[in-house]
Amino acid sequence: MNANASALRNRLIARARIRHLQVLVQIAELGSVKRTAEAIGLTQPAVTHVLADLETLLECKLFLRHARGMRPTPIGAALLAPARRILATVETGAEQVVAMTGRASGTVRIAAISAGISGVLVKALPQFSRRHPEILIQAREADAVRLAALIERDEVDIALCRAPSVTPQGWRFVPLVEDRFAVVAGPGHPLLKRRKVGMDELRKAKWLIAPVPMAARQAFDRLFADETTPPRTSSIVTNVPALFWSMLTREQLLCVLPVSFVKQLADARQVFEVSLAQELPFDPIGMLLRTTDAGEAVRKLAGFLEATAARD
Repeated sequence: MNANASALRNRLIARARIRHLQVLVQIAELGSVKRTAEAIGLTQPAVTHVLADLETLLECKLFLRHARGMRPTPIGAALLAPARRILATVETGAEQVVAMTGRASGTVRIAAISAGISGVLVKALPQFSRRHPEILIQAREADAVRLAALIERDEVDIALCRAPSVTPQGWRFVPLVEDRFAVVAGPGHPLLKRRKVGMDELRKAKWLIAPVPMAARQAFDRLFADETTPPRTSSIVTNVPALFWSMLTREQLLCVLPVSFVKQLADARQVFEVSLAQELPFDPIGMLLRTTDAGEAVRKLAGFLEATAARD
């Protein structure tokens, strides 16, 4: 870090406030001082003063005014991500302080891929919370890339995911739930009446597919890898769960998805699995845990998740 950056850091530590970051983020999202003032409960002059104070601290302009409002300068845009992280950390800290001064004796930050949520957490967390009401659980959904970033920044205690190709240093992977791919459809699809569905029937069906990077899309491509003519697909390609369910229930479509991902809706009989003549294997869901320095609350939840998975 050069001398100028050191001086700026010291000035920010001494004089910057959380309100500065709140105003920065809100103006960027809302595009005007007026809407920002209404959103955070300040007057317009007060918001203008806070922004001017932050620009003075940084010695640069953070926003440009135009006919439709305000937009960030390149420096203002670059500061948005770290500002949002700091604000999120403040919110998390506030929740922990309130909880732990009330009833909670510990906090566990858990992040999971969507299959980990539907396949593990929706059943296990309510049971754990009833057994350990003194432990505060902060759960969030994140894809594999986001999980890796959370682990790197030490923002998560337990991560539910597939086994990574490279386990992060200081962490270990514990398998929990076996998984596989399934071909699913909404109520009324004609193939649901068949005892075993082979490739001839699958080839003639119309499919809803996921984007290329998703494992479900790769499983779909493997299923039809030997076909000279690709099957018919919907013009909608999505990884949004609500769209999956809507499309499957409204149209006669098939979709390849992990069993863990569709478990909740299958249990509620909103989607149904087509009985295939072949298996579609997939990697199990497990949890990434630190190899050292896990607190008592983290150990309790990790042990409970292991025990629950073993019983199931």
